[in-house]
Amino acid sequence: MRGIVLAVLASASFSAVAGALDANLSSHTVEAAYYGNVGVADWTFGFLYNRDENNRAANVGVLATGDTGIGNSRIEGGLGGKLYGVHVAGSDVLSLALGGQVRWFPGNGPFAIGGYAFYAPNVVTFLDGQRFYDAGLRAEVEVFRNSFAYAGYRRMRADLDNGSQVFVDRGGFAGIRIIF
Repeated sequence: MRGIVLAVLASASFSAVAGALDANLSSHTVEAAYYGNVGVADWTFGFLYNRDENNRAANVGVLATGDTGIGNSRIEGGLGGKLYGVHVAGSDVLSLALGGQVRWFPGNGPFAIGGYAFYAPNVVTFLDGQRFYDAGLRAEVEVFRNSFAYAGYRRMRADLDNGSQVFVDRGGFAGIRIIF
């Protein structure tokens, strides 16, 4: 009974937390992510599927986030870590990657340039993997208040125990981000 009460209270408090939904597509990949803000941290949950290669990647992470102004521009960013579970080239990789993300709004306007990078060396990469990285860049525009459209480029790669370096996904994409 206590578990049910705890689950109901947790789900009710979750709806009061600010967050964002992010989805992007390319000709062979779909990626979706949820960002939930809790104090000065963002919890992230994401999933990527590459149909051509039948590669999959799921992640959960926490980033300490904030923003600042430089001149009349705004910069948002965060540092933290993500736990990745990846299936690529018939192999499974589990990694704890550290990294961060940044978005720059020149002139504090509706246009932004952003990027992210997360890296896991051998010591925190397990199962069939040696190393893992996930990095990308994107340009976005706020179409309506708290609704962004964007285009970008991503490279997600796993270095496997057999010596091969396999891309989970790489290439351009287009997407939307909705902040609520």
